[in-house]
Order: sequence, then C-alpha cells, then structure tokens
Amino acid sequence: MKPHAEQGAEDATIIPFPLHRVSAANEVATGQEEAPIHALPSPVVTPVQEEALATLTAAVLRPDEEPAAPQAPASEKVVKRAHNVSLHALAGRDMSRSEVEARLRQRELPSDVIETEVEELIQQGLIDDDALARDLVDRYAHRRGMAKPVVAQKLRERKLDPVSIEAALAELDDDVEASKLDDLARDRLRKMGELDPATTKRRLAGYLQRKGFSSSEVFTTIDRVLASR
Repeated sequence: MKPHAEQGAEDATIIPFPLHRVSAANEVATGQEEAPIHALPSPVVTPVQEEALATLTAAVLRPDEEPAAPQAPASEKVVKRAHNVSLHALAGRDMSRSEVEARLRQRELPSDVIETEVEELIQQGLIDDDALARDLVDRYAHRRGMAKPVVAQKLRERKLDPVSIEAALAELDDDVEASKLDDLARDRLRKMGELDPATTKRRLAGYLQRKGFSSSEVFTTIDRVLASR
C-alpha cells in the first residue's frame, strides 16, 4: 500500500454519471385527463341576514366617533330652584343630609346640582347630622323617657349618618337607663291613684313596655318600686 502522499500524486479518474431528464412544467403525461371543475352553489341569504350584514358592515366602516362634548354647567335657574326647595324643607324642621338629598331628588334635579347644594348647606350649618342626632336623643330618651333601642330606631328612621347616631347614643349608658326607668315607674305610679295591686302592676308594665324597655327590665323595676312604696 502506497503512502497517502504518493496516492494523491496520481491523476484522478472522472466517472461520468447520466443526467436525468426533467420534464417541462407544461407537459402532461400521455393519457392523463384534466380533473373536472364543479361550481359551488351560491349560498341562500335571507333578508334578515342581509340586514344584519349591512348593519355590521356600516359599523366597521364608520369612522371613529368624536368624543362626547363636556356637560354644560347647570343653569342659574336650576341652581336657584334647588336652593329654594332646600330652604323650604328646612323651614319646617331640622333635616338630615339624606333627607334633604331625597327631597331634592323628588324634584328631579341634576345630581351635580344636588351635591353642590347640600355641601353648601352643610358649610352654612343648616345641615348638621351630629347636632340633629344629639337633639333627637334628648327628645326621645330624656324628655319622653324612651328606651335606648327605641331611640336608636328613631334616629335610623331619620336617615342620619351612622357615625352621628353612634356618638349620640353613647351618652345613654346602662346606669342612666336604669335610673330613668325607675323615675318613669315612680312618676307613673303616682298618677295612677289607688288601684288593686294586680291592676297597678299590669298597667305600669304596659306603660313601660311601650317606652321600649324589655320585659325583664320592666318587671324587675316594678317589683323594686312597689316594694319601696
């Protein structure tokens, strides 16, 4: 075997390979027929479909809409009307913020006008939920002798702010409630006159329960007051 260098020194032998004949692209094999072409039937479109398609096409091709114009400020006449309605309502009695807003909404006034009007009334001191809550607690609890749960319900009926209600009711602690119940029982007992014990107890219990006190509180108080009598 000769070394590689010596093998490479000899002339290379070229072996010819046959070239494959490439058929032209437009030549068709002998005997091969073209495939038939069948036309597809046209789809049936109903009038409703045509209308929906037209609407969709118009929505797609329609140019972008211009942004809505800013809302015009309320007229002076509307603002004055809102103020007159508020003052007329507050002339009859003190009202909570929610009550004034409800009165203005009944007049179908714009929301922005209502909000502005109420804020101005608060700044002027014509609407004050804290003061109104304290006044109602004094009226119902101290002057009318109602129990704390009933007073709380009265304040909620006026749609007062929950924070204002809680702060006003905080003044009615348990000791104050017990003392008030005793005073109510003794005062009522003096006005009832001379009655038999059963009738006295029944009428006194009904009176105190109508004030909102629980049955256990009422009968405990009655026993204590009658015993001291």
